[in-house]
Amino acid sequence: MRLATATAQTAARLLPDPQTWTVTTRIYRKARLMEIEKDHVVANARAVLPLTERRRTDLTTRGFTFVADEPHNGATGEGPTPTEYLLMALASCTAQTLRQYVDYKYDNAGDITVEIDYHEPEGQGAERYLRRTITLSEEPDPDDLKVMHEIAEKSPVTLLIQFAWSVRTEFVGPR
Repeated sequence: MRLATATAQTAARLLPDPQTWTVTTRIYRKARLMEIEKDHVVANARAVLPLTERRRTDLTTRGFTFVADEPHNGATGEGPTPTEYLLMALASCTAQTLRQYVDYKYDNAGDITVEIDYHEPEGQGAERYLRRTITLSEEPDPDDLKVMHEIAEKSPVTLLIQFAWSVRTEFVGPR
């Protein structure tokens, strides 16, 4: 009885209060509950979609400002789409992670180009996927190429995309 009460109290403390958390989405791929107050925030981003806009969104992070937009009615939009930002993040992170290894291993390893294509098959039941193409301007040793492949698979954004985590959504009133 005491264990059940302690477990219920712990769960009540860790899980969102239904009155303050209007919508809560959880994706569990790891058996872990987060305590927001104790977890370290690694990155932060903010998106503002003004009343006067339908899709054009102002984005900020660490003092940098960007624009995201979705093309519509034949227009190209004023910036990359949110999906394109995600693909750019994966490409950039992969290149930077590989550069760390290449700089450690070689004096001059040349250019690293990473292209990401998002595929959405038309066949019913087929899964969406990302295709990452890495081009090196210098030919590495075959053993190094194998290591580079393993490193690319462990780049931070790759891991972020591959493994989902608990997403807690909160709606708050006007500020």
